[in-house]
Parts: sequence; structure tokens; C-alpha cells
Amino acid sequence: MNIRLALFFCLTCTGLFAQKRPAPAAWRIAPPAENEYCRIDPPGKTVLPNGRYVTPRGRQILTAPHPYGLALSADGSVAVTANSGIEPFSITIVRNPFGAKPEVVQIPEGPASDEGVLEACFMGLAISPDNATVFVAGGEANKVFLFDLKTGKPSGQINCAVLDGDRDYRHGYLGDMALTRDGKTLFVLDQIGFRLIEIDVAARKIRHNVPTGRYPFGICLSPDEQRLFVANVGVFEYKPFTDYDPKNPKATGHPWPETSYNTPEMRAGIPAKNVPPLGDPNDPAAFSVWCYNVGEAGASPYVRAKIKTGFLVGQMVEDFPAVGGSSPNSLAATDDFVFVSNGNNDCVSVISLARDTVVGTIFLQPDARLGALRGIIPFGLAVSPDQKRLFVAESGINAVAVVDLESMDVLGHLPTGWFPSKVRVSPDGQNLLVTNAKGYGSGPNGGAAFVLGQEGSYIGNLMRGTLGVAPLPPANAGADFWQKETQAVLDNNFRFLENRPGTSGQNPIPAFAGEKPSPIKHIVFIAKENRTYDEVFGQMPGGKGDAALARYGERASFATKKGKKPLENVDVMPNHLVLARRFAMSDNYYCDSDVSADGHRWMVNTYPNEWCETSTAAAYGGHRGRREDSPAPGNNAFYGAAGSIYPEDYNEAGSLWDHLDRWGVDYFNYGFGVEMAGSWQDSTMKFAGEVYGVNYPLPATLKDKSSRQFPTYNTAIPDQFRTDIFIKEYREKWLAPGKTPPPLLTLMLPQDHGDRERPGAGYPYTESYMADNDLALGRVVEFLSRTPQWKDMAIIVIEDDPQGGVDHVDAHRSLCLVISPWVKRGYIGHKHYSFGSIFKTMWNVFGLPPQNQYDAGALDFGDLFTETPDFAPFNAVPVDPRLFDPAKALDPFDENFDWKAVQESAPLDKVEDMQKRMKDDDDKRRIKKQVEKAEQKEGGN
Repeated sequence: MNIRLALFFCLTCTGLFAQKRPAPAAWRIAPPAENEYCRIDPPGKTVLPNGRYVTPRGRQILTAPHPYGLALSADGSVAVTANSGIEPFSITIVRNPFGAKPEVVQIPEGPASDEGVLEACFMGLAISPDNATVFVAGGEANKVFLFDLKTGKPSGQINCAVLDGDRDYRHGYLGDMALTRDGKTLFVLDQIGFRLIEIDVAARKIRHNVPTGRYPFGICLSPDEQRLFVANVGVFEYKPFTDYDPKNPKATGHPWPETSYNTPEMRAGIPAKNVPPLGDPNDPAAFSVWCYNVGEAGASPYVRAKIKTGFLVGQMVEDFPAVGGSSPNSLAATDDFVFVSNGNNDCVSVISLARDTVVGTIFLQPDARLGALRGIIPFGLAVSPDQKRLFVAESGINAVAVVDLESMDVLGHLPTGWFPSKVRVSPDGQNLLVTNAKGYGSGPNGGAAFVLGQEGSYIGNLMRGTLGVAPLPPANAGADFWQKETQAVLDNNFRFLENRPGTSGQNPIPAFAGEKPSPIKHIVFIAKENRTYDEVFGQMPGGKGDAALARYGERASFATKKGKKPLENVDVMPNHLVLARRFAMSDNYYCDSDVSADGHRWMVNTYPNEWCETSTAAAYGGHRGRREDSPAPGNNAFYGAAGSIYPEDYNEAGSLWDHLDRWGVDYFNYGFGVEMAGSWQDSTMKFAGEVYGVNYPLPATLKDKSSRQFPTYNTAIPDQFRTDIFIKEYREKWLAPGKTPPPLLTLMLPQDHGDRERPGAGYPYTESYMADNDLALGRVVEFLSRTPQWKDMAIIVIEDDPQGGVDHVDAHRSLCLVISPWVKRGYIGHKHYSFGSIFKTMWNVFGLPPQNQYDAGALDFGDLFTETPDFAPFNAVPVDPRLFDPAKALDPFDENFDWKAVQESAPLDKVEDMQKRMKDDDDKRRIKKQVEKAEQKEGGN
């Protein structure tokens, strides 16, 4: 807890202040649940998908998924959470939250959103001084909803969709809010309108619309209510290419992203190519806090200061320039200071009210053995009523930091549930409220022990949040108490091991970077889409599977949606099964992600910050927010499920690509990270897979190290075509004399995502997409196993997320195959793995340090490897032609192929289709259980 307040005034803004990154750590870090499977155990230790525990203090009150907003009445008699999706968009009212028997009411009551009650909500909440009304920010509804706190019934709404002179606010996305103590004035942030709204509560009308920075996210009033502070978490105002016509996207879209992040072309634009400028990522409107004067009666709020917090983009932090910005997201104020949580820098900036400038930084690292690795993700803030303590939600380590405001020292860290988001302190200063956005996790969503409730089995609906209510330690709690609490947090997150030479023995995977050279010189990282362990490998002998859930395994039977053309005893994904039986796999691997939007971030080692996590949940609730005709300047910041990362996402250390560039390790990419929002795709785009409409920059060198022929995500294009492009380019680039591929190749094979039945295009069943994907994987491995690099190659195969399937252990459990001459034969590993395991394995092989706390704290794949190689090549097996006929899908080199016969691909990630498919599966399971119960009852009679 040797955390300090660094009084460097504005040195963080000038680049003169920088910590020095220490030499390679003397410690290895492992997950505490190294040999355990995921489980939910509220009285004990819940095991999360990343192998960490949660043991929250106090009582946990269940809410709907993702409570990203929290309000507490002035008298402490009622608390309200804003549950931002996936479903339902709702609020949870908790009366008497600190009493022995709190009363809990959810609005709407059911598991689905109610368009007639609360069609959308996002984070912002306020309770009137008389406890009669709760104000709820309506997200993309662009309204503030009012509810009667006593009855829970709607009591009105305030429409914020207005024209204000030359400013068009008819499309908005309302978020955080602040209410004056007298209840007369409500301030609301419109995230995509880049505006602060001042509302006359009595008249229920807007007084003023005031510009803010980009994507205003957090808000607070000073105690004297004379000033208001807004944290802007956005970077750019993204604009379409100037020649792009949304009414004719196919003809006017650009065939490839035009700029790379933080390059002169990105900043200044490319007029000759109709590329608009994005400007400076360190612009005062980006990653900043704006201070407004609001105390003058009748006057519009006006900006008095624009303050940069945390580290600037490009500023030297330790020994490399910061890639991502600070991500200032939440605020809290005392009479003297405003505190700002910097989500990407793992610190809290201290702004002087007297000086309107940063005067200090509180760093939150709980243990020196973590070095400068980031991953704390500070989010919500609260100050105690006596202004003596600051409480910081540490979303990344499932804790709350407690700061003594006299010394500015971190006293310690208290354990919470998964991903704490907002915090409040009771009026008497005795109790702490914490919203845990992911609660205890999802748990299983299939199998005999899973009880199918009204929420269904979709992972997003099962991720219920909690409101934690816990007594605070007394003011005189000593160092021993805080050390014990902090140790509990550390024990939940990390297991520290010394770096000792010889730890890995003869294993090809070094136990830590730099321990020894590895015989593995080339890694091929293959990502697929949306499958769980059980539905593919549930029948595998020796694995912890549920054969009843193996719908894509062996001897499956199914029919079309209309019930015609039944198929019996079909091996849906035979290559996956053959590969698993010959090489190595894990039955204890989990996606950290819930869905594709966060999955694509995790998949390139960019852990989702608070901005990504909150927007992802809302996007998957059926309210994406994006409109082609939107006048909102922040409209294009709605990325939805598009499989790329964007400047708002970038962590301080950046992504996989940045880490490789930083250490001089080369790579080449096939399909990762180039599926941009606002793009257009159809079945005729056999190369690249889509055209682009908005100037989103690509990370690092990705633009120049990606195949221009390989199609990114587009389910109208068979994985067979992707495989042919990959093999063709590999031969051209790296099989010529004197050529060799770079150490890392990344390859996307997305067809196991699934789509609707398209018999004319070669996909008569949903299962046909799985067969296409399976054959493609088999062909890729067959080809690579016959290259000169096979002898020193490892192929890692995972899914980007598990949202499309069911699993009896946990809805996050997914596929993980490791294919190499150097893996154990026919081996099923039981160690606990996650996304971080992939990158830790890469870094240890390539001799690189960890990038963040997630890869540092994971297990590498060493358990799957052996020192005795087998260099025999692999032969792909055919798929059942009744299910998928590759020749019918397309002949990729036949330029006369009738592409128009292939129907257009469904929208990105097809959230509604996915949920409907899961609902259909749930209905079938309910009927099956009812029949089984009836048969049991009849048999008993």
C-alpha cells in the first residue's frame, strides 16, 4: 500500500513526469484457481472465467444484468440501480438497503425489457429530495424517465430530442446525471450529442443545451453547487469518408481502412482520398475534464477550464509511449478537490478547485510485485460524508480502494463482486454500497443441474448483477486490518511465484520470458466464433463434458427450422474431434468475454475498459443507438459488435499489435481487427469481406501487415474461401527459397458463428456453417503440417466468445485446441486457462515481458506440451456432404461463380437472431423437461 500522492502539478500534461518501468519482474504470477473449474459459490469462493476468485464483503442483493448506475437517497432510505442490459433494461429499487430486510422491486418486473415502461436506460440516476421520484437516463430513447419511488409506477418523462438553433439534438444517448440538493435542476449528459443538458425539474423542460467534450461519461457537482465537472471519455468525432453515400454504400464504400492510429494521415486526413481528418488524440475535447460555472441564476453553464488528466497519448510512461489515453470516466468532489478515475492509467487524478488544475495523482497498484502492469480499471468514485475518505471501484481486480484524504494514501482494498462499477456511502458514513456489474458471473447455461428459468440460457441475460451492502471499517482501523483486507483482494486475484531458472525443465514453453530459448519459433493463432466446450466436445472421453449438449459433435440429429429434411447420426465437426484426439486440448478454458464486442478486444490482448464494458451491454440489449442519418457528432462512436478495437478501447500499453511492434517481433494478419463499424458487407465481396464508410484508424502497423484479399467476418463467404486465400498467400509469401513467415500469424475462421439456413448457397442447416468451419480448420492444419515451419510451429485455436452455445460448467467455457509436434498426444488438460493464457504462452515463447495484469496473471499452456515431438503431418477428414458440400458453397477460383445466388449476410453479430435462436432452444428444453416430468409421473402411477 505504499501508494503516494505525486505533487507534480501539470507535469502529467507536459510529459515531464514519467515513472520508470522496472527491469523484468522477479515474480511470475498465476491465477489462484489454477486447478479449479468455474463455479458460483456465494457463501464461499466463486471461481471466475479468468481463474480469479470473488468473495464480496457484506450482503449481496441480486439485480438485473449490468447495474452500471447507482443512486442513494439523501436520507439513505432507498437505493436504486440502473441495469443497462443485456436484458432487461431496468431499474432495481431497494428500500431500507441497510436494514435487516430490504425490500427489492425491479421495474419492469420480468426478464425482458418493456418498451412501454422503460425502453432503454444507461447509468444515470437521481432521487428527488422528498424521495418521491427517481429520474432515469433513457439511453438512446433520448428521454429522462420518471418513476414514483413508492409505487414503482411511471410518473412522466422529459423529452430531450430537440432542435436548438443550428444544433440538432434529435438523436441522443443519455447517461450520467446530477441533481441539485433542492431538486429543482437536473443536469444530464448526452454522450453522442456531446452536450450537457440543464433541465428545469418543475417544468420538466430543458433550460440549456451546452457543448461538452467528446463522449461525456461522468458528472458531478461541487459541494457548493457553483461548479459542475464533466469527464469526457471519447477521443475523436468519427466522420464518414466524404465520398461515402449511405444510400449506395456498396459503390461508395472504401475497399480498405485508410489510416492508422496516431499517424499524420489520421490527424490531417487525406483529401485526395476523401478521408476526413480526426485531429490530435490529445485535443482538449478528448480524455479530459471540463469545469463549468453553474451557480449563476438564469445563466447558461459555461466552461471555465478544460483539464487533461492521467497520461497523454504518446507520453513516455516507464519505457514506452502511452498508446491509449487516460479514459477519465467518473468524478467525486470535496470542498477542495475533484477526484477523477483514469480507467486506463490505474490512478485517480486530483484537481484543485482553487486552481482548476491537476495537483496530484493517487496510484492504485495494490502490490509492488505487479510492477507497472495495468488492469485495475478504476471506475466509480464516492466521498464519505465527512470528506475524510475516498472510495474507488476497482473493476479490474474486483475491489474497492479506500483512500485517506488527509494524507492521500491508499489505506487498503476491500473485496467486492465481479466488476464493481459504482459506489456510494451511507449518510451516516457507516456503510458502503457497491454495484457489481457482473455479480457472481453467469454459471452454467445447460445440463441436468441447470434450472431453465424465465431468463433463458443466453449468457447476457444470465449475467445478473448485485448490489453489495457492507459495513465500513471504523475510522480507527489499524494497519493490520487494512493489510488483511488487501491481502484478501490479492489472494482473490493473483498467486505470486519466484522466477527460478530451470522451472520449466525440458518443456518447450519457458516458465517465464527469457528463461531459455524455445523450440517453438512460429505461432499461428486461429480465432473462431461463438461456441462452447460442451456443444462440440461434450462427448470427449476424459473431458469434463455433457454429451447431451454436444449438438455439433458425433452422431447428431437435427432438422431444418421448418421441421423438414431431418438428418440422423451426423458428425457435424469431425475435424475438431480428430484434432482433439491427436493433439492437445483443454476442458477448463474460458473466454473472458461474454459476447463478440468485448471478445474481439480480449482476443487481441486489449482488456475492455469501463467505456467498452458499458457500451457493449447496451449494444446487445437490442438498442445499438447507431443511425445512418444521425445528426449526433458521436453517432459513430457506437461500435456495436464490430470485430475491431477503437481508440477509446486502447489500453495504456495498447494491443497485441503494439506489444509486438514495441519489442520488434514481426507478424502478419488474416482477418483480425479489420471488421469496422459502419461498414457494408454482402455476398459479392469475396475479397476483404466488406467496404468501409467511416474513417476509423487501425491499430499500430495492422493496416500494412494484413492481407487485402482475405475476407473478414461475413457469413455469406465460406470459410473454404478464406482457407484458399490463406494457403495461396502463404505459398506466395513464405514458401519461396530463403523466405520464412513471421513469428506470429493471426487467422480468423468465423463461420461457426452460424447464420440462417441458405440451401441455395450450400447451407441447408444452421449446422452447415459449423461443418464449413470444421473443414476449413482441418485444411489449414493439413497445409501447415506440410510446411518447413511445422517442426517449430504451434497452432492455437480458440473462439472469440461463447455466446452462441450452452455449457454445463459455465456459459463462458469454450474451445481451446493446441496443435503442434510439441504437444502431448491425445491429451486433455485440466488447468484453468483464459484469454490471458494465449498471450502469456506467446510472450514466454518469444521472450517478451507481459503486457498487463491479465496475461501476467494467467497460466501459460505449458501443461499441454512435451519435450518429445512427433512431426507427422495431419490429414483433414471430409465432412458429411448432406450437411455441407464445399463445391456447392463456391469454387473460390471460378470467377464465373454466381455470387448473387448467395444471399446477403445478416447484420453484424445478429444479436436479435442469436437471442431468438437461444430462445427456440430454451423452448425445446422446456418442452422436453415437461414431457420427461409427465412420463415420470405416469410411470410412478
